[in-house]
Amino acid sequence: MGLRHPQTIALLVATFTLALPSLALAGPPTDVEPLIPEPLIANGQGVGQCAWPTAVAVTGGGGLCTGTLIHPQLVVYAAHCGAGNKTIRFGESAFSGGRTESVQFCMTNPDYGGTGDQGHDWAFCRLKNPVTDLPITPPVSGPCENTIIQINQQVAVVGFGETLQGNSGVKNWGFTNLLAVDKPGNKVVLGGGGTSSVCPGDSGGPAYVQFPDGSWRTFGIASTVTGGCGGNGTHALLEGALGWLEAESGLDVTPCTDSEGNWAPGPLCGGFNTLTPNEGVGDWSSWCAGTPASVVSDVCGNAWDDFDDSKLPSVAISSPVWGDTFPVDSEIDIFIDAAKHPDGFSIKEVRLKINGADVASDLADPYAFLKANFVTTGVFTMVAVAEDWAGNIVESEPVAIGIDTEVPPKPEPDPDTGDGDGGDSADDDGGTGFGGDFGSDFGADDDGGAGCACNAGPTSPTPWWMLAGLGLLGLRRRRQTS
Repeated sequence: MGLRHPQTIALLVATFTLALPSLALAGPPTDVEPLIPEPLIANGQGVGQCAWPTAVAVTGGGGLCTGTLIHPQLVVYAAHCGAGNKTIRFGESAFSGGRTESVQFCMTNPDYGGTGDQGHDWAFCRLKNPVTDLPITPPVSGPCENTIIQINQQVAVVGFGETLQGNSGVKNWGFTNLLAVDKPGNKVVLGGGGTSSVCPGDSGGPAYVQFPDGSWRTFGIASTVTGGCGGNGTHALLEGALGWLEAESGLDVTPCTDSEGNWAPGPLCGGFNTLTPNEGVGDWSSWCAGTPASVVSDVCGNAWDDFDDSKLPSVAISSPVWGDTFPVDSEIDIFIDAAKHPDGFSIKEVRLKINGADVASDLADPYAFLKANFVTTGVFTMVAVAEDWAGNIVESEPVAIGIDTEVPPKPEPDPDTGDGDGGDSADDDGGTGFGGDFGSDFGADDDGGAGCACNAGPTSPTPWWMLAGLGLLGLRRRRQTS
């Protein structure tokens, strides 16, 4: 397996000069016998076919690194491997067989400071198409899950890097223990002393830990090795990268927790890889069909469908606030605070209404709609709508803003309707959709009575064709699940 070094801190990028034109081309899967060379890497073993299937080869730019599929559409690896012209290959060889997946784009952490900055050594590639047939190994996320990351914890490391004999490009793995855990510095040290460890080419590769439910989770990204191939390997903790990964990729990679690490499982909190170490199932022509997966997770709380459906979520627009004014053609960032009830279901979706019309939705916390561009003058009333996985729907209090226009004072709450904080469950008149008052035409034919936003605001709903003129069709969501 392979990495980089401090003392000799070496970056674990393995270079190669082979003429391999097929590396950049995606094609049909090729059945090959698994390559298990002897002798093996730094006290590890060769990987059998479809074993450790979420560890992938990341090639391009003349270098070899390793990465991990932590979401059906996201591969993480090390920043020092670079971001340009990457090829992602699933399989046991970095250069042949298995399957390749096309990349939509790749990014490296702009805050990465070089070889000694292992705690920021992360990057990702977003795939063009999600890999849905393979159980993933998602990140360890949040304080509860991270209690498993401690000194002497047994973990598994996997990579395509060099062996002690200098070979590279073949997937190998091994068990080792954590020697040091530096959570403030966002890094851990493992291996060395004759146990399995990393070598050049393993850069970016996973450190996995097995949860009590049998599922494998990714917690580390291989960065450097001290003392040469097989020495003490330093990994960045994936936990520290999660906010940046989600913001820049547009994907929710934490299916069991919210953005603060609190236990907030949704339907995707489960179905994670539970393979017996180094025992693959199936072959790559079928995406390793039959790979075992976990049931819905309850490792840090209730399973996603075991909450009280009478407990409603909360939602409020935190910015802007009522009465804020902006110049015409402004780009405004709209931030929403939405949270599940401690005993209730997790939030499925947050939608934004402007003047009674639904204009955008966000499927993952933190909820935000960025660069809303208002190109006409007037007063615009916004309402956030939160829906949980039980079908409960709650609306925020309205917020009115002015575009080159003064905003009238906020009206007093109607004593007959409450203060706007509450919401209706799926069994109320609004049903499980947006509610009867909103309609499916987004207010194009409404006369001013469409829902809470219009009733509280000083203007009537804006027709859908005018919303397009506001530039709101180009709203950028901070992140979105796929």
